[in-house]
Amino acid sequence: MPIRFDQPIWLALLLLLVPAILIAWRSRGGLSRAKVWTTLTLRTVLIATLALALAQPSWVRRGEGLTVTVLIDRSQSVPMALKTSALDFLTKAVEAKERREDRVAVVTIARDASITAMPDSYSAITVGADDGDPSATNLAAAVRLALAIMPNDTANRIVLASDGNETTDSVLAAAEIARANGVPIDVLPLEYEYPNEVLFERVVTPARAREGQTARVRMVLRSQTRTRGTVRLSMNGEPLDLNGAEPGDGLAVELDPGPNALEQMISLDASGPQRFEAVFVPDDPAADAIDRNNTAMSVTFVGGEGKVLLVADDVGSTQFLAAALRASGITVELRSPTTLDGGLVALSGYDSVILVNTARWSFDQEQDRMLHAYVHDLGGGLVMIGGNQSFGAGGWIDSEVAKTLPVDLNPPATRQMPAGALALIMHSCEMAQGNFWGQQVAQAAIDALSRLDYVGIIEFNWGAQDGFQGCRWAFPMQRLGDKTAALDSTKTMQVGDMPTFAPSMQLALQGLMNTTAAQRHTIIISDGDPQPPSTQLLKEFADKKVTVTTVMVGGHGTPLDRGRMQAVAEKTGGQFYNVKNPKQLPQIFIKEARIVSRSLIQDGETFQPQVVSQLPGPTQGFGSVPTIDGYVLTAKREGLANTAMVVPTSDGRDPLLASWNYGLGRTIAYTSDVSSLWGAAWASWERFQAFWEQAIRWSMRPSTPSNLHVNTRFEGDQAIVELEATDADASSLNFLNTSAIVLRPDHEPVEVTLQQTGPGLYRGQFDTDEAGAYLINIGYESTDGTATAQGNIQAAVTVPYPGEFRTVKHNAALLEALARDTGGRVLAGGDPALADLFDRTALEVPRSMKRMWDLLAMIAAALLVLDVAARRLSIDPTEAAAAARSAVSRRAAVGAGTLDAWKRTKSQSAERADPLAARSRFDADASDVPAVDVAAETSGGPATAGTSPRVGGRPETDAGPPEGDDGDGDYTSRLLAAKRRARGNDGEGAPDA
Repeated sequence: MPIRFDQPIWLALLLLLVPAILIAWRSRGGLSRAKVWTTLTLRTVLIATLALALAQPSWVRRGEGLTVTVLIDRSQSVPMALKTSALDFLTKAVEAKERREDRVAVVTIARDASITAMPDSYSAITVGADDGDPSATNLAAAVRLALAIMPNDTANRIVLASDGNETTDSVLAAAEIARANGVPIDVLPLEYEYPNEVLFERVVTPARAREGQTARVRMVLRSQTRTRGTVRLSMNGEPLDLNGAEPGDGLAVELDPGPNALEQMISLDASGPQRFEAVFVPDDPAADAIDRNNTAMSVTFVGGEGKVLLVADDVGSTQFLAAALRASGITVELRSPTTLDGGLVALSGYDSVILVNTARWSFDQEQDRMLHAYVHDLGGGLVMIGGNQSFGAGGWIDSEVAKTLPVDLNPPATRQMPAGALALIMHSCEMAQGNFWGQQVAQAAIDALSRLDYVGIIEFNWGAQDGFQGCRWAFPMQRLGDKTAALDSTKTMQVGDMPTFAPSMQLALQGLMNTTAAQRHTIIISDGDPQPPSTQLLKEFADKKVTVTTVMVGGHGTPLDRGRMQAVAEKTGGQFYNVKNPKQLPQIFIKEARIVSRSLIQDGETFQPQVVSQLPGPTQGFGSVPTIDGYVLTAKREGLANTAMVVPTSDGRDPLLASWNYGLGRTIAYTSDVSSLWGAAWASWERFQAFWEQAIRWSMRPSTPSNLHVNTRFEGDQAIVELEATDADASSLNFLNTSAIVLRPDHEPVEVTLQQTGPGLYRGQFDTDEAGAYLINIGYESTDGTATAQGNIQAAVTVPYPGEFRTVKHNAALLEALARDTGGRVLAGGDPALADLFDRTALEVPRSMKRMWDLLAMIAAALLVLDVAARRLSIDPTEAAAAARSAVSRRAAVGAGTLDAWKRTKSQSAERADPLAARSRFDADASDVPAVDVAAETSGGPATAGTSPRVGGRPETDAGPPEGDDGDGDYTSRLLAAKRRARGNDGEGAPDA
């Protein structure tokens, strides 16, 4: 039946039709036959329509098509040859589709599932250029995504091509949803096996140790067969000698099938995190198919004297500070930003990091996030020291590091100071992931500007209605303010392929010149293939002192295009960048955005700082300090920040030194510098060493007590962390408040709860589903709040390679169980046509429904109005026809009267043009024709005797029809009637006045 009723009980209302018809018939009275049948019909249809609407009918349509959603495993565990053959097989199997109404959808599988083709009759088997992170397999996510995109007007089937090795979630759990919806899952097993594979499972070292201690290093390997090879071990990148007097430093081994364990004793002679890396090299490379799983790593934290890392673009500018700290007994290591390696593990070996006049563009985004995590989650200290490339002048505004600082890098809102203006011309569409990188660089530039600066973003879009030759403002030139609107606009940019630079540059110049900025700058990102701007336009930029920086990225650009982009920068005073690695783009845009923030530097005179706080902290005991010759303008940060030193100016008191606790760490901001540039007086100050020793030691992370021990190990895909706590008498410390922060390889923090499992023992666990180092920071505190047991302790666990490389064989058993649970099939290779992907056997025929009750309800409402009208209104058909004819004739009479009036007006105009003719005509019988008061006649009042008509005049008013008139005549007819009555009274004398 094509109609289905959700509430069929309401159809019983149709029984009311019988009494309704009887009542209507008996009460017809003297009504005409036509009216009786009209009301009876309307009443019957109304009741029937209401009954049907209340029953909630739906139109049921039977689906004829079949949608096959193909899930393709693109993870690294599947050999490339199998991926290619699977694509070929599925492509040919889909091409065998016979019915036009059948559809195909495609979902690729990696760490996440992604759609490459929506359900469509024209879709083909395809994979995207970027299938996501292939280091993991989430089959369950792919099944859920397939169920989500399935149409409900066709039958549905899922085809999964995979090796069956999943690293995340459970596909069998997701299959329960498919089975509940009657969707079978066919599987195409991608079968392989590596019979000679060797896996380096782990390197086990102590989580923590003391400096000078000898540690046991245990290496565990698993081999499929008996294999010979060499094991090499390094610490912090330096190879360790494992074979004694034998040549080389590797250890020759013969591995038995199954697990194999090797042990070495290593002396730990340095403090900080010691990174161990072990590698197995087979004698026969053909005996080991996957080399990615031949490496394992481990980290041991070695306690010792505290040390700090001093980072500067110009290491020479740190000589005064480094010498003072070393003289105070603090171990100092000097590095430039370009030599920072080892990630967060290496950084965690320092108790404090000092950034001396270091620009934001010297760090990539990963390092920026790493420094934030180092302070907030690992409890490290951070000190930022000023200079002409530090704080806001160095592009640090709104960075991750800026969040940790006790000052606001934006200038004070009340400060009147020159602003800068920046125009961004976006043409990144030709590079890989152009929209993504366009968004990233625009956001980086916006973050580097202050709230007082101007910014505008220009995009190219042929369909733009409000632009100039396809170029339009994605974000019109305006002050940044809180930056929310500007950052939001970067997410909706449409980076089109512009044919020429001129329109966008003209638009940028116009926007920049409409600002009051002291410095105006433009950045163009492009592959260089648009036509270059004219020499006249470049001269206009130069004359108006608007600089242009060009950034060339990959695309269709040629060496000629490169020269043109370079010429644009040179002729306008900007810079040219030829970028090969897109990860460098945000740093470049931050550096260029800094050009419009030069006003943040306050120099050119000598300033006398004031100490305004003696609270416990880095400046306690220092009542006065020497003068400075410059500083970077910042604003006081509200909250718990302690601004101990300020620079008094006519505009207020600007922060010079501030400090606070941030997360688990401490940070200090000193807005002047420690070199001869601005700090010559400080370098010769007798208390210079004491001041900086106290400040740096305040920022350093406290040392870990020796009565706390941390152990880590793996149980499957989970890491176990255990804390053993004792007091000075070796008694267990119980009921501590413990918590742990785990920094994943992507620096995302995860909170882990440690529960007490025994006397002085606390245990927690967390997932390790990504390759890389997991940094653990355990905080502990006694329940009574005393400092006898309080602090932080660090550890780390390492996952050397993705779980994809732990598998040496397909998991066909899982795939077969998946097909069996959902009623699917196990497809075999061979002839793709025999696979019959569009088999309809045992598939549930879909039925789609379109509701009808709302339409019926509207019809019933209209019928109700007609029913009332038919019963209450009395309409005589004869009278209705006469009224219609009268209306038509009245409209015709009005038209005729209008024509007569036009003719008289024309005649009177002719008479005025020939007065003699008019006079002769009226004088012929002027004495015999009485005068008529036209106004009185037309108004129904008496005429005035002896009055003369106005020749060629018009009646002044039309107050209404004459008395006794039925009002059906028009104005002209009434006028003619008045003249006839006047002539009829000619022999009786004038009418009464």
